[in-house]
Amino acid sequence: MTTTDTTDATDLPEELLERHRRIAGEVVSEEAYGHLIGGEWVTGDGESAPARDATTGERLATVRRGTAREVDRAVAAAEDALDGAWGNKSPRQRSDLLREVAERLDGRDTEIARLDTLEVGKPNMHSLFVDTTVLVETLRYFAALSRTADDGRRPPTDADKHVYTRREPYGVVGCIGAWNFPAMFVAWKLGPALAAGNAVVYKPSSRASLSTLEVARTFDAVLPPGAVNVVTGSGSEVGDALTRHPDVRKVSLTGGQAAGQKAMENAAPRAAPVSLELGGKSPVIVFPDADLESAVESVLVGIFFNQGQQCTAGSRLFCHESIAEEFLERLVERTGELSVGDPLAPTTDIGPMVDADHARSVEGYVEEALAGGATARYRGDVPEDLVAAPYVPPTILTDVGDDDAVVREEVFGPVLSVMEWSDREEVLRRANDTEYGLAAGVFTDDVETAHETAAEIEAGTVWVNTYNDLFEPAPHGGVKASGIGRELSEEALDDYRETKTVTLSLGESPTL
Repeated sequence: MTTTDTTDATDLPEELLERHRRIAGEVVSEEAYGHLIGGEWVTGDGESAPARDATTGERLATVRRGTAREVDRAVAAAEDALDGAWGNKSPRQRSDLLREVAERLDGRDTEIARLDTLEVGKPNMHSLFVDTTVLVETLRYFAALSRTADDGRRPPTDADKHVYTRREPYGVVGCIGAWNFPAMFVAWKLGPALAAGNAVVYKPSSRASLSTLEVARTFDAVLPPGAVNVVTGSGSEVGDALTRHPDVRKVSLTGGQAAGQKAMENAAPRAAPVSLELGGKSPVIVFPDADLESAVESVLVGIFFNQGQQCTAGSRLFCHESIAEEFLERLVERTGELSVGDPLAPTTDIGPMVDADHARSVEGYVEEALAGGATARYRGDVPEDLVAAPYVPPTILTDVGDDDAVVREEVFGPVLSVMEWSDREEVLRRANDTEYGLAAGVFTDDVETAHETAAEIEAGTVWVNTYNDLFEPAPHGGVKASGIGRELSEEALDDYRETKTVTLSLGESPTL
């Protein structure tokens, strides 16, 4: 499990502490959570670890540090489910069950959103209107797709043959989620995996497990035992055991590059397919004919939503030189209107980082950039009564170079690097000059420019005149070091199915 410094709660306002304790008492259902294995909640052999409030540092509950033994048990339970009640479900039955899970979770959206706000620090209005909305709608979407999940094709053949394909589940799938959108990632992975007919062993991030465990209660209440199993713990132990387990037929991971590389190494000896979403350093290009007001709002969402703790963060802003100063003035003005505060407060736009270690990492990028000659065009303030918590205020940097660490590396915080451009070919080269390729933004009123630029940007998703729009079931995933595979779409369902070809001879058999 990750070890982090915690906030000294005695330095925070009593009103804030009381609010967080009251909300935690309403939504945290267990003092000590176990693993979900085969329809039972078990403690396992490992020790317990605290799940903490990102803002106050106070303990919310305890979760278990899983071991390879719990992974073995969970995989065995998943296999039993495939051999029994879950594996015998028809596509329509799977669809009905997934739809029921979605409907039940829709009734728990406030509770689940508050769990993510407590444990991750994201503003509650973001958790409620984005995270839990996507959670429910993603499950509804894959419930619908599940009805045709087994359908194959009929390739053209000669008259004396009948050839068709079947789409079949892999079997036991190992899924690993990230801490920045804990509840949402459950749907992103379990939705297509279950719709395709697989059984799942899921490992949430050790930094944020509570909403996953609560969501798992709903899955367990509706689906047969063992269809969904959850083992909490560290990536180095549980994640490693899951990705190298000989009976895990498919691996899906959202996380950092090191974790993705390790998952591929572990899966390689048995040639198990791997889907990865590994982050990004996304460029946003503003053309001189763009609607500046709309572009400013999208840039704000792109970099400051969830305090910049998002893989798609539009952290590299390229403004055309003819509108750069006006754009920056508008952007600075709007950034100054954002409210930094308690994530449980309804008016808060910017909450804390997930923990003090991460806050120090983000601040380190800013300090290094400033020492190297960057200018803080905007650097917000943290309210005096919250300075003890791990806040990083919204920051806009100019006078940065393409090779600066803050420009090249994934900062994962509310830090925007702004650069000017004059030549279209030049800005495309700079935008693509990164190891990542998850997302990008283009702002222009010219349709031809939009399509041409989108075609030339090396990214899995290009948003035009919008940003972070993940509400539609369009394929989401990266190129280059940002990953392999797609989520949120019919392509995601394909990632959890194998194709079998069946050829029937209606005439004479071939001879030598």
